[in-house]
Amino acid sequence: MGNSYTPAVTADSRVFLIEGRARGDHAPSYESCIRMTALSQSFGDVERIECPDPYQYGKFVEVGSVRGGTERATTSLEGRYARDLISDLLKLARKNCAVDVQLHLGSCTDPSDFDTFTKAVILEQAYLTNFGTEDLGTLDSGGNAVINETADISAKEVYEVVPISFGIKAGSIVANEVVDAALCDSASCGDCEEESDGCQKIYAVTVAAGGSPATSPDILFTPDKGITWYSHDIETITGGDAASGVECVGAYVVVVSNDSGSLHYALKSEFEDLLDPDFTEVLTGFVAGGEPNAIFAIGNKAFVAGDGGYIYSSEDITSGVDVLDAGVSTTSALNDVHAFSEEMVVAVGNNGVVLYSENGTTFALTATAPVGFGVNLNCVFVKSEKEWWVGSSAGGLFYTLDGGDSWNAKAFPGSGAGAVHDIEFATDSVAYLSHATAAPVGRIFRSYDGGYSWKATPERTGATLPDNDRVNVLVTCPEDVNFVAGFGLAGDGTDGYVVVGSAS
Repeated sequence: MGNSYTPAVTADSRVFLIEGRARGDHAPSYESCIRMTALSQSFGDVERIECPDPYQYGKFVEVGSVRGGTERATTSLEGRYARDLISDLLKLARKNCAVDVQLHLGSCTDPSDFDTFTKAVILEQAYLTNFGTEDLGTLDSGGNAVINETADISAKEVYEVVPISFGIKAGSIVANEVVDAALCDSASCGDCEEESDGCQKIYAVTVAAGGSPATSPDILFTPDKGITWYSHDIETITGGDAASGVECVGAYVVVVSNDSGSLHYALKSEFEDLLDPDFTEVLTGFVAGGEPNAIFAIGNKAFVAGDGGYIYSSEDITSGVDVLDAGVSTTSALNDVHAFSEEMVVAVGNNGVVLYSENGTTFALTATAPVGFGVNLNCVFVKSEKEWWVGSSAGGLFYTLDGGDSWNAKAFPGSGAGAVHDIEFATDSVAYLSHATAAPVGRIFRSYDGGYSWKATPERTGATLPDNDRVNVLVTCPEDVNFVAGFGLAGDGTDGYVVVGSAS
């Protein structure tokens, strides 16, 4: 475990409850007089599959095994039963709605400060399944005692959060500003696919290089969670044109370019070390004045947002795209698109425009906008069908809980100036935010409570993010909430920037 290992002790833990689960308007409640008992979760028992031994009577050989499903995490919350106050545990149990529970471990800091800890254990979508107390009375003077209350907890997810540190990656191979990136991986034990924790393969694209003649933009690729990086030209984007967005769609890595007014795809299987992937350009379906700016995919279905309010979709990326909205809802340029499902899609753009679809086909403007004319929305993340987050060119962060009928501003250190470039939720509780000050200086924030509060990273005292002008895009991974990769423009205003944050 190394010299840095410090054993956890029960006296250094505190409990926080988030009634209604973590989200932008739900403040964590500090439960200083509640403790968490032992935590347990089964990840599936292994059952032997046997056949009779072909060479010995009465013997059997194991020919395989079958693994049971992962069960919900269980623990209990125990506290002092109050004589003069309503029990929070009983109230939550009777309400029968999901809550989030967090156990924070720390030392030498204020335990009531939600954003300051050495490690947090987060239990999401938890239910209080049983409530009970110790004896409530006594029949003799010797039986007088403190009364404790206990609530049993069953949670869908449990994971740990620790402070992260950052390191510059890709070095000299990232010579130009990085404008977009995408994680294209899934957890695997190596039975059918390569062994992976689900956070290994990341693709990123750059602007075009200058000079005469101008060269093609690059696609950067890491097969090992940001340790090793490779760079290849996107040879189908020429003439000094830049890439605008990148995404994985089925078996393909897909790059869109506003300059070329087209998409460019290559097989994911061709991204192996120094092998140069073969890109193919597709112009089919794109309309002049609706050149693409951003792409997001769920499986084999991709959504593309472009100039002039154009939104496209494709279920066969090699055959091009189909127009979903030909600038009918708005003529403002759209800068980002994100989807919760193949039906629930949101796109944002200039002049505060927010477009949404509930069927994956027909789009409309939201009833209200988070910002006014002249302020652009740079990014969007659709957390659920009703909860969406957006960031603006004026440094604002906003969320809606009712599908765009109303919006709430969410402050963070330095908000209201500079620009918010990206927001990503790794889980319902853990989110990352990239913001550039007016200086400019790029910063990365992290939230542990679904966006209610934000803390600058790296969290360790005295640590700073490597110098940069801005972080254009973030990549997070639900399998490892303590991992984030940032991409943008280096502090010299010329080179590209790749930084990876992790718990190591």
